[in-house]
Amino acid sequence: MKKYVLFFMSFAIIALNIQAQECLSSGFCSNETNQYPSTTFSTTSSSWTTVSAYMNAGNWTLFNVTSGNVYEWSYCETHGGVSTNWDAQLTLINNSTSANLCFSDNNCGTGGKGPYISWTATYTGVVKLLTSQSNCQSNTGSPYNTLVWRQANGGASTTILGVDVSHYDSDGSYGNINWTQVKGTGGMSFAWAKSTEGTTYTDPSYATNNTNAHAAGVAIGPYHFAHPETNSASAEATFFLSVAGSNIKACYLPPALDLEDPPSGPSLISSMTSAALTSWVQTWMTAVYNQTGITPVLYTNGSIASYLNSSLNVYPLWIADPDGSPTAAPVNIGVWTHWTFKQYSWTLATSGINNPQVDQDVFNGDMTAFNALLSCATGVAEKTEENKFSLYPNPANDRITIENTSFSNQPQTISIFNMQGQLILQQVVQQHQTEVNISGFAPGMYVVRMSTENGVEVKKFLKE
Repeated sequence: MKKYVLFFMSFAIIALNIQAQECLSSGFCSNETNQYPSTTFSTTSSSWTTVSAYMNAGNWTLFNVTSGNVYEWSYCETHGGVSTNWDAQLTLINNSTSANLCFSDNNCGTGGKGPYISWTATYTGVVKLLTSQSNCQSNTGSPYNTLVWRQANGGASTTILGVDVSHYDSDGSYGNINWTQVKGTGGMSFAWAKSTEGTTYTDPSYATNNTNAHAAGVAIGPYHFAHPETNSASAEATFFLSVAGSNIKACYLPPALDLEDPPSGPSLISSMTSAALTSWVQTWMTAVYNQTGITPVLYTNGSIASYLNSSLNVYPLWIADPDGSPTAAPVNIGVWTHWTFKQYSWTLATSGINNPQVDQDVFNGDMTAFNALLSCATGVAEKTEENKFSLYPNPANDRITIENTSFSNQPQTISIFNMQGQLILQQVVQQHQTEVNISGFAPGMYVVRMSTENGVEVKKFLKE
Protein backbone atom coordinates (compact mmCIF):
# COMPACT_ATOMS: atom_id res chain seq x y z
CA MET A 1 0.00 0.00 0.00
CA LYS A 2 2.85 2.41 0.79
CA LYS A 3 4.41 1.73 -2.60
CA TYR A 4 1.10 2.48 -4.29
CA VAL A 5 0.77 5.75 -2.41
CA LEU A 6 4.33 6.78 -3.21
CA PHE A 7 3.81 5.95 -6.86
CA PHE A 8 0.60 7.98 -6.92
CA MET A 9 2.29 10.90 -5.20
CA SER A 10 5.19 10.76 -7.66
CA PHE A 11 2.80 10.72 -10.58
CA ALA A 12 0.95 13.72 -9.16
CA ILE A 13 4.19 15.64 -8.78
CA ILE A 14 5.16 14.86 -12.36
CA ALA A 15 1.74 15.97 -13.56
CA LEU A 16 2.03 19.22 -11.65
CA ASN A 17 5.46 19.87 -13.16
CA ILE A 18 4.11 19.32 -16.65
CA GLN A 19 1.26 21.76 -16.03
CA ALA A 20 3.74 24.32 -14.70
CA GLN A 21 5.66 24.13 -17.94
CA GLU A 22 2.79 25.91 -19.68
CA CYS A 23 4.03 29.30 -18.47
CA LEU A 24 7.15 29.26 -16.30
CA SER A 25 8.27 32.49 -14.64
CA SER A 26 12.00 31.79 -14.86
CA GLY A 27 14.56 30.33 -17.27
CA PHE A 28 14.02 33.06 -19.90
CA CYS A 29 16.38 33.17 -22.89
CA SER A 30 17.67 36.21 -24.79
CA ASN A 31 19.59 34.70 -27.73
CA GLU A 32 17.79 36.73 -30.42
CA THR A 33 19.45 36.51 -33.84
CA ASN A 34 16.78 37.45 -36.42
CA GLN A 35 13.03 37.79 -36.94
CA TYR A 36 11.60 34.79 -38.77
CA PRO A 37 9.17 34.59 -40.43
CA SER A 38 9.25 38.31 -41.18
CA THR A 39 5.55 38.85 -40.53
CA THR A 40 3.23 39.53 -37.60
CA PHE A 41 0.77 36.66 -37.16
CA SER A 42 -2.91 36.92 -36.19
CA THR A 43 -5.52 34.27 -35.45
CA THR A 44 -8.99 33.83 -34.00
CA SER A 45 -9.04 30.09 -34.68
CA SER A 46 -8.89 27.29 -32.11
CA SER A 47 -7.25 25.08 -34.74
CA TRP A 48 -3.48 24.66 -34.58
CA THR A 49 -1.81 26.37 -37.54
CA THR A 50 1.79 26.25 -38.72
CA VAL A 51 3.94 29.31 -38.16
CA SER A 52 6.90 27.81 -40.03
CA ALA A 53 8.45 24.42 -40.70
CA TYR A 54 11.87 26.06 -41.02
CA MET A 55 12.52 27.35 -37.51
CA ASN A 56 16.01 27.75 -36.09
CA ALA A 57 17.03 28.51 -32.54
CA GLY A 58 17.59 32.25 -32.28
CA ASN A 59 14.56 33.07 -34.48
CA TRP A 60 12.00 35.39 -32.93
CA THR A 61 8.46 35.79 -34.23
CA LEU A 62 5.74 38.41 -33.66
CA PHE A 63 2.08 37.69 -32.86
CA ASN A 64 -0.95 39.95 -32.41
CA VAL A 65 -2.86 39.20 -29.21
CA THR A 66 -6.06 40.51 -27.63
CA SER A 67 -6.48 40.91 -23.88
CA GLY A 68 -8.37 38.04 -22.25
CA ASN A 69 -7.82 35.53 -25.02
CA VAL A 70 -5.82 32.34 -24.44
CA TYR A 71 -2.95 31.73 -26.88
CA GLU A 72 -0.82 28.62 -27.21
CA TRP A 73 2.51 27.94 -28.95
CA SER A 74 4.21 24.58 -29.31
CA TYR A 75 6.77 22.43 -31.09
CA CYS A 76 5.01 19.23 -29.97
CA GLU A 77 3.98 16.60 -32.51
CA THR A 78 0.58 16.11 -30.85
CA HIS A 79 -0.26 19.70 -31.87
CA GLY A 80 1.19 19.44 -35.37
CA GLY A 81 4.68 20.68 -34.57
CA VAL A 82 8.07 18.99 -34.98
CA SER A 83 10.52 18.75 -32.07
CA THR A 84 12.73 15.88 -33.15
CA ASN A 85 15.65 17.75 -34.71
CA TRP A 86 16.89 19.63 -31.64
CA ASP A 87 15.82 20.37 -28.07
CA ALA A 88 13.76 23.57 -28.30
CA GLN A 89 12.86 26.19 -25.69
CA LEU A 90 10.36 29.06 -25.89
CA THR A 91 10.43 32.52 -24.30
CA LEU A 92 7.38 34.79 -24.60
CA ILE A 93 8.11 38.53 -24.39
CA ASN A 94 6.06 41.75 -24.37
CA ASN A 95 7.21 43.33 -27.62
CA SER A 96 6.62 46.89 -26.38
CA THR A 97 8.24 46.72 -22.93
CA SER A 98 10.61 43.74 -23.44
CA ALA A 99 9.23 42.22 -20.24
CA ASN A 100 9.48 38.42 -20.07
CA LEU A 101 6.06 36.75 -19.85
CA CYS A 102 6.48 32.96 -20.08
CA PHE A 103 9.10 30.27 -20.55
CA SER A 104 8.80 26.60 -21.50
CA ASP A 105 11.37 23.86 -21.98
CA ASN A 106 10.80 20.09 -21.91
CA ASN A 107 7.05 19.55 -21.88
CA CYS A 108 5.85 17.21 -24.60
CA GLY A 109 6.73 15.92 -28.04
CA THR A 110 9.13 13.16 -29.05
CA GLY A 111 11.45 12.43 -26.13
CA GLY A 112 9.64 15.05 -24.05
CA LYS A 113 11.81 17.79 -25.55
CA GLY A 114 9.10 19.97 -27.11
CA PRO A 115 8.13 23.22 -25.38
CA TYR A 116 4.49 24.32 -25.00
CA ILE A 117 3.22 27.69 -23.76
CA SER A 118 -0.37 28.49 -22.81
CA TRP A 119 -0.86 32.16 -21.90
CA THR A 120 -3.86 34.36 -21.24
CA ALA A 121 -3.16 37.73 -22.84
CA THR A 122 -2.97 40.55 -20.29
CA TYR A 123 -3.04 43.30 -22.92
CA THR A 124 -3.93 43.93 -26.56
CA GLY A 125 -0.88 44.36 -28.73
CA VAL A 126 2.09 42.33 -29.96
CA VAL A 127 4.12 39.61 -28.27
CA LYS A 128 7.52 38.31 -29.31
CA LEU A 129 8.21 34.56 -29.18
CA LEU A 130 11.88 33.58 -29.04
CA THR A 131 12.90 30.05 -30.02
CA SER A 132 16.08 28.72 -28.41
CA GLN A 133 18.00 25.47 -28.30
CA SER A 134 18.80 23.80 -24.96
CA ASN A 135 20.64 26.17 -22.58
CA CYS A 136 19.47 29.23 -24.56
CA GLN A 137 21.70 28.46 -27.54
CA SER A 138 21.19 29.35 -31.23
CA ASN A 139 21.65 27.37 -34.43
CA THR A 140 21.45 27.95 -38.18
CA GLY A 141 20.37 25.99 -41.22
CA SER A 142 19.17 22.41 -41.41
CA PRO A 143 17.81 20.55 -39.46
CA TYR A 144 14.73 22.60 -38.67
CA ASN A 145 11.82 22.26 -36.24
CA THR A 146 8.17 23.21 -36.83
CA LEU A 147 6.38 25.83 -34.71
CA VAL A 148 2.57 25.90 -34.42
CA TRP A 149 0.11 28.17 -32.56
CA ARG A 150 -3.58 28.84 -31.97
CA GLN A 151 -6.09 30.88 -29.96
CA ALA A 152 -7.31 28.20 -27.58
CA ASN A 153 -10.60 29.96 -26.81
CA GLY A 154 -11.18 30.94 -30.44
CA GLY A 155 -13.78 29.62 -32.80
CA ALA A 156 -13.56 27.20 -35.67
CA SER A 157 -11.28 28.31 -38.46
CA THR A 158 -12.78 31.07 -40.57
CA THR A 159 -10.31 31.18 -43.41
CA ILE A 160 -11.39 33.89 -45.88
CA LEU A 161 -10.69 32.73 -49.42
CA GLY A 162 -10.89 34.44 -52.80
CA VAL A 163 -9.86 34.29 -56.45
CA ASP A 164 -8.32 36.60 -59.01
CA VAL A 165 -9.56 36.39 -62.56
CA SER A 166 -9.23 37.88 -66.05
CA HIS A 167 -10.57 37.17 -69.50
CA TYR A 168 -8.42 34.02 -69.55
CA ASP A 169 -10.93 32.49 -67.12
CA SER A 170 -13.93 33.13 -69.37
CA ASP A 171 -12.49 33.02 -72.90
CA GLY A 172 -13.79 30.69 -75.59
CA SER A 173 -15.43 27.52 -74.35
CA TYR A 174 -15.11 28.50 -70.70
CA GLY A 175 -18.02 30.96 -70.88
CA ASN A 176 -18.94 33.55 -68.26
CA ILE A 177 -18.11 32.92 -64.62
CA ASN A 178 -21.06 31.84 -62.46
CA TRP A 179 -20.39 34.08 -59.45
CA THR A 180 -23.29 32.64 -57.44
CA GLN A 181 -21.51 29.28 -57.52
CA VAL A 182 -18.14 30.89 -56.82
CA LYS A 183 -19.65 32.38 -53.66
CA GLY A 184 -21.84 29.43 -52.67
CA THR A 185 -20.36 26.02 -53.38
CA GLY A 186 -16.95 27.53 -54.11
CA GLY A 187 -16.81 29.29 -50.73
CA MET A 188 -15.08 32.39 -52.11
CA SER A 189 -15.65 35.66 -50.25
CA PHE A 190 -13.67 38.03 -52.47
CA ALA A 191 -12.22 38.42 -55.95
CA TRP A 192 -10.00 40.68 -57.95
CA ALA A 193 -10.88 41.07 -61.61
CA LYS A 194 -8.37 42.40 -64.11
CA SER A 195 -9.58 45.74 -65.45
CA THR A 196 -6.70 47.33 -67.32
CA GLU A 197 -3.10 46.95 -68.46
CA GLY A 198 -0.67 49.68 -69.40
CA THR A 199 -2.35 52.75 -70.89
CA THR A 200 -4.60 51.25 -73.59
CA TYR A 201 -5.84 47.74 -72.73
CA THR A 202 -9.18 47.09 -71.02
CA ASP A 203 -9.96 43.50 -70.07
CA PRO A 204 -13.14 42.54 -72.00
CA SER A 205 -14.51 40.51 -69.07
CA TYR A 206 -14.05 43.19 -66.42
CA ALA A 207 -17.45 44.90 -66.53
CA THR A 208 -19.34 41.60 -66.51
CA ASN A 209 -17.22 40.17 -63.69
CA ASN A 210 -17.61 43.29 -61.58
CA THR A 211 -21.39 43.45 -61.98
CA ASN A 212 -22.10 39.75 -61.50
CA ALA A 213 -19.68 39.21 -58.62
CA HIS A 214 -21.11 42.13 -56.66
CA ALA A 215 -24.65 40.91 -57.31
CA ALA A 216 -23.67 37.49 -55.93
CA GLY A 217 -22.29 38.99 -52.71
CA VAL A 218 -18.62 38.59 -53.56
CA ALA A 219 -16.40 41.49 -52.50
CA ILE A 220 -14.97 42.45 -55.90
CA GLY A 221 -12.18 44.83 -56.79
CA PRO A 222 -10.24 45.79 -59.95
CA TYR A 223 -6.56 45.16 -60.56
CA HIS A 224 -4.25 46.89 -63.01
CA PHE A 225 -1.29 45.16 -64.68
CA ALA A 226 1.59 47.63 -64.56
CA HIS A 227 4.18 48.37 -67.24
CA PRO A 228 6.66 50.67 -65.47
CA GLU A 229 9.30 49.73 -68.00
CA THR A 230 7.44 51.60 -70.76
CA ASN A 231 4.87 54.02 -69.25
CA SER A 232 4.68 56.70 -66.62
CA ALA A 233 2.83 55.90 -63.40
CA SER A 234 0.60 58.94 -63.84
CA ALA A 235 -0.52 57.87 -67.30
CA GLU A 236 -1.31 54.33 -66.13
CA ALA A 237 -3.19 55.54 -63.04
CA THR A 238 -5.27 57.94 -65.15
CA PHE A 239 -6.20 55.17 -67.58
CA PHE A 240 -7.01 52.72 -64.78
CA LEU A 241 -9.26 55.23 -63.04
CA SER A 242 -11.06 56.07 -66.28
CA VAL A 243 -12.12 52.42 -66.56
CA ALA A 244 -12.51 51.24 -62.96
CA GLY A 245 -12.71 54.40 -60.87
CA SER A 246 -16.48 54.33 -60.42
CA ASN A 247 -16.24 50.83 -58.90
CA ILE A 248 -13.69 51.78 -56.23
CA LYS A 249 -15.63 52.48 -53.04
CA ALA A 250 -16.41 51.26 -49.55
CA CYS A 251 -17.51 47.62 -49.16
CA TYR A 252 -15.76 46.68 -52.41
CA LEU A 253 -12.35 45.03 -52.45
CA PRO A 254 -9.66 47.73 -52.68
CA PRO A 255 -8.01 48.29 -56.07
CA ALA A 256 -4.74 46.47 -56.66
CA LEU A 257 -1.60 47.24 -58.61
CA ASP A 258 -0.19 44.09 -60.23
CA LEU A 259 3.59 44.57 -60.17
CA GLU A 260 5.40 41.71 -61.86
CA ASP A 261 7.80 41.19 -64.73
CA PRO A 262 6.23 41.87 -68.14
CA PRO A 263 5.70 38.64 -70.13
CA SER A 264 8.09 39.74 -72.88
CA GLY A 265 10.72 41.11 -70.47
CA PRO A 266 12.86 42.65 -69.25
CA SER A 267 12.68 41.88 -65.54
CA LEU A 268 11.82 44.93 -63.47
CA ILE A 269 14.77 44.38 -61.15
CA SER A 270 17.23 44.37 -64.04
CA SER A 271 15.71 47.31 -65.90
CA MET A 272 14.93 49.77 -63.08
CA THR A 273 16.71 50.86 -59.93
CA SER A 274 15.03 50.21 -56.61
CA ALA A 275 14.50 53.95 -56.14
CA ALA A 276 12.95 54.38 -59.58
CA LEU A 277 10.62 51.39 -59.23
CA THR A 278 9.60 52.49 -55.74
CA SER A 279 8.87 56.00 -56.97
CA TRP A 280 6.77 54.63 -59.85
CA VAL A 281 4.66 52.52 -57.48
CA GLN A 282 4.27 55.39 -55.01
CA THR A 283 3.07 57.75 -57.74
CA TRP A 284 0.46 55.25 -58.95
CA MET A 285 -0.77 54.48 -55.45
CA THR A 286 -1.01 58.15 -54.52
CA ALA A 287 -2.95 59.04 -57.68
CA VAL A 288 -5.50 56.28 -57.08
CA TYR A 289 -5.91 57.14 -53.41
CA ASN A 290 -6.26 60.86 -54.06
CA GLN A 291 -9.12 60.32 -56.50
CA THR A 292 -10.97 57.55 -54.66
CA GLY A 293 -10.09 57.87 -50.97
CA ILE A 294 -9.42 54.10 -50.95
CA THR A 295 -5.93 52.77 -50.16
CA PRO A 296 -4.73 50.45 -52.95
CA VAL A 297 -3.18 47.00 -52.45
CA LEU A 298 0.15 45.99 -54.02
CA TYR A 299 0.44 42.56 -55.65
CA THR A 300 3.96 41.31 -56.22
CA ASN A 301 6.37 38.44 -55.51
CA GLY A 302 9.01 38.03 -52.84
CA SER A 303 11.90 39.13 -55.04
CA ILE A 304 10.32 42.44 -56.01
CA ALA A 305 8.96 42.94 -52.48
CA SER A 306 12.57 42.72 -51.27
CA TYR A 307 13.81 45.09 -53.99
CA LEU A 308 11.39 47.91 -53.23
CA ASN A 309 12.01 50.58 -50.60
CA SER A 310 10.42 50.07 -47.19
CA SER A 311 8.48 53.33 -47.63
CA LEU A 312 5.90 51.28 -49.54
CA ASN A 313 5.11 48.91 -46.68
CA VAL A 314 2.32 51.23 -45.54
CA TYR A 315 0.27 49.67 -48.36
CA PRO A 316 -1.42 46.28 -47.91
CA LEU A 317 0.65 43.49 -49.47
CA TRP A 318 -0.85 40.79 -51.68
CA ILE A 319 2.06 38.38 -52.03
CA ALA A 320 2.44 35.74 -54.73
CA ASP A 321 3.53 32.53 -52.98
CA PRO A 322 1.86 29.57 -54.72
CA ASP A 323 2.81 26.87 -52.21
CA GLY A 324 -0.68 25.36 -52.26
CA SER A 325 -1.40 26.19 -48.60
CA PRO A 326 -3.99 28.76 -47.48
CA THR A 327 -2.75 28.49 -43.88
CA ALA A 328 1.05 28.59 -44.11
CA ALA A 329 2.68 32.02 -43.93
CA PRO A 330 4.51 33.19 -47.07
CA VAL A 331 8.26 32.60 -46.99
CA ASN A 332 9.37 36.01 -48.28
CA ILE A 333 7.46 39.28 -47.88
CA GLY A 334 10.44 41.53 -48.50
CA VAL A 335 10.42 44.91 -46.76
CA TRP A 336 6.92 44.35 -45.39
CA THR A 337 6.37 43.25 -41.80
CA HIS A 338 2.87 41.94 -42.45
CA TRP A 339 1.11 40.34 -45.40
CA THR A 340 -2.58 41.02 -46.03
CA PHE A 341 -3.36 38.62 -48.88
CA LYS A 342 -1.49 35.60 -50.19
CA GLN A 343 -1.93 34.12 -53.66
CA TYR A 344 -1.39 30.51 -52.62
CA SER A 345 -2.20 28.69 -55.88
CA TRP A 346 -2.26 29.25 -59.64
CA THR A 347 -3.81 25.90 -60.56
CA LEU A 348 -6.87 25.10 -58.42
CA ALA A 349 -10.31 24.19 -59.76
CA THR A 350 -13.01 26.55 -58.49
CA SER A 351 -16.75 25.96 -58.53
CA GLY A 352 -18.46 28.34 -60.99
CA ILE A 353 -15.33 28.86 -63.12
CA ASN A 354 -14.88 26.48 -66.04
CA ASN A 355 -11.17 27.16 -66.42
CA PRO A 356 -9.68 24.17 -64.53
CA GLN A 357 -6.70 26.21 -63.25
CA VAL A 358 -7.66 29.32 -61.29
CA ASP A 359 -5.61 31.63 -59.05
CA GLN A 360 -6.77 31.35 -55.43
CA ASP A 361 -6.00 33.71 -52.57
CA VAL A 362 -6.41 33.94 -48.80
CA PHE A 363 -6.88 36.91 -46.47
CA ASN A 364 -4.65 37.13 -43.41
CA GLY A 365 -7.23 37.83 -40.70
CA ASP A 366 -10.80 37.37 -39.57
CA MET A 367 -14.02 38.85 -40.92
CA THR A 368 -13.83 41.89 -38.66
CA ALA A 369 -10.39 42.75 -40.06
CA PHE A 370 -11.58 42.01 -43.59
CA ASN A 371 -14.52 44.40 -43.28
CA ALA A 372 -12.23 47.03 -41.81
CA LEU A 373 -9.92 46.74 -44.81
CA LEU A 374 -12.93 47.22 -47.08
CA SER A 375 -13.98 50.28 -45.03
CA CYS A 376 -17.20 48.35 -44.60
CA ALA A 377 -19.04 48.49 -41.32
CA THR A 378 -20.68 45.12 -41.36
CA GLY A 379 -20.65 41.51 -42.26
CA VAL A 380 -23.85 39.74 -43.21
CA ALA A 381 -25.21 39.51 -39.67
CA GLU A 382 -24.39 43.01 -38.45
CA LYS A 383 -26.48 46.15 -38.45
CA THR A 384 -25.00 49.37 -39.81
CA GLU A 385 -25.20 52.64 -37.92
CA GLU A 386 -24.52 55.98 -39.55
CA ASN A 387 -23.10 59.15 -37.98
CA LYS A 388 -23.34 57.74 -34.45
CA PHE A 389 -19.81 58.78 -33.51
CA SER A 390 -17.42 61.55 -34.44
CA LEU A 391 -13.63 61.52 -34.48
CA TYR A 392 -11.24 64.49 -34.26
CA PRO A 393 -8.77 65.93 -35.01
CA ASN A 394 -8.24 64.35 -38.40
CA PRO A 395 -5.39 64.28 -39.39
CA ALA A 396 -3.93 63.74 -35.91
CA ASN A 397 -0.48 63.53 -34.33
CA ASP A 398 -0.62 62.29 -30.75
CA ARG A 399 -4.24 61.78 -29.73
CA ILE A 400 -7.71 61.42 -31.21
CA THR A 401 -11.01 62.08 -29.46
CA ILE A 402 -13.96 59.80 -30.17
CA GLU A 403 -17.43 61.01 -29.25
CA ASN A 404 -20.44 58.72 -29.26
CA THR A 405 -23.38 60.87 -30.30
CA SER A 406 -25.89 58.20 -29.23
CA PHE A 407 -24.43 57.44 -25.80
CA SER A 408 -26.59 55.08 -23.70
CA ASN A 409 -24.44 53.84 -20.75
CA GLN A 410 -23.98 50.50 -22.54
CA PRO A 411 -20.46 49.17 -23.22
CA GLN A 412 -19.03 50.15 -26.61
CA THR A 413 -16.04 48.47 -28.22
CA ILE A 414 -13.56 50.66 -30.10
CA SER A 415 -11.25 48.78 -32.48
CA ILE A 416 -8.48 50.43 -34.51
CA PHE A 417 -6.98 48.66 -37.52
CA ASN A 418 -4.13 49.65 -39.81
CA MET A 419 -4.60 49.43 -43.56
CA GLN A 420 -3.12 45.93 -43.62
CA GLY A 421 -6.11 44.75 -41.58
CA GLN A 422 -4.12 44.28 -38.34
CA LEU A 423 -5.85 45.06 -35.04
CA ILE A 424 -3.70 47.76 -33.42
CA LEU A 425 -5.82 48.67 -30.40
CA GLN A 426 -9.10 47.55 -28.86
CA GLN A 427 -10.82 48.82 -25.75
CA VAL A 428 -14.26 48.80 -24.16
CA VAL A 429 -15.59 52.22 -23.08
CA GLN A 430 -18.69 53.39 -21.25
CA GLN A 431 -18.45 57.14 -21.59
CA HIS A 432 -19.64 59.71 -24.07
CA GLN A 433 -16.13 60.88 -24.96
CA THR A 434 -12.93 58.83 -25.20
CA GLU A 435 -9.39 60.05 -25.82
CA VAL A 436 -7.04 57.58 -27.52
CA ASN A 437 -3.27 57.95 -27.43
CA ILE A 438 -1.91 57.30 -30.94
CA SER A 439 1.58 58.72 -30.41
CA GLY A 440 3.11 55.27 -30.86
CA PHE A 441 1.29 54.57 -34.14
CA ALA A 442 3.29 54.66 -37.36
CA PRO A 443 2.27 57.43 -39.78
CA GLY A 444 -0.49 56.36 -42.14
CA MET A 445 -4.21 55.73 -42.51
CA TYR A 446 -6.18 53.83 -39.84
CA VAL A 447 -9.72 52.48 -39.54
CA VAL A 448 -11.77 52.99 -36.36
CA ARG A 449 -14.65 50.61 -35.79
CA MET A 450 -17.19 51.29 -33.00
CA SER A 451 -19.53 48.49 -31.91
CA THR A 452 -22.56 49.17 -29.71
CA GLU A 453 -25.71 47.25 -28.84
CA ASN A 454 -27.35 48.95 -31.85
CA GLY A 455 -24.79 48.04 -34.50
CA VAL A 456 -21.42 49.17 -35.83
CA GLU A 457 -19.91 52.14 -37.66
CA VAL A 458 -16.54 52.67 -39.31
CA LYS A 459 -14.48 55.81 -39.85
CA LYS A 460 -10.93 56.54 -40.98
CA PHE A 461 -8.26 58.91 -39.68
CA LEU A 462 -4.76 59.89 -40.79
CA LYS A 463 -1.85 59.70 -38.34
CA GLU A 464 0.77 62.26 -39.34
